[in-house]
Amino acid sequence: MMSDAFIHDLIDWIDNNIEARLDLDTVAGRAGYSKWHLQRMFKEHTGYPLGEYIRNKKLKKSADRLTTTNEPILNVAISLGFDSQQSFNRSFKRQYGVAPGAWRRHAVPSASAMQ
Repeated sequence: MMSDAFIHDLIDWIDNNIEARLDLDTVAGRAGYSKWHLQRMFKEHTGYPLGEYIRNKKLKKSADRLTTTNEPILNVAISLGFDSQQSFNRSFKRQYGVAPGAWRRHAVPSASAMQ
């Protein structure tokens, strides 16, 4: 069985590589376990499915970037591994209740002032 220390180290690695193209195969390869076994153990230790954890971390990172930069939404989406701006918009809205553009407009009073 995986130890809590192993899961903690894996979470640290995911968090430090969140801007890389992380998928279950990549993480499982890094961990040295089959993706099925890793997913089962990750959820047992954390209470979250591995894919959901990664997606939520990517969305949190994207929300931070939308708040603190003027980087185009498409660039944020692609750099965090989303296949398209449309899939990013759907995921972002599902997570935060607003589209990325609305998030940026409401989170940053004057985005143009940051240029």
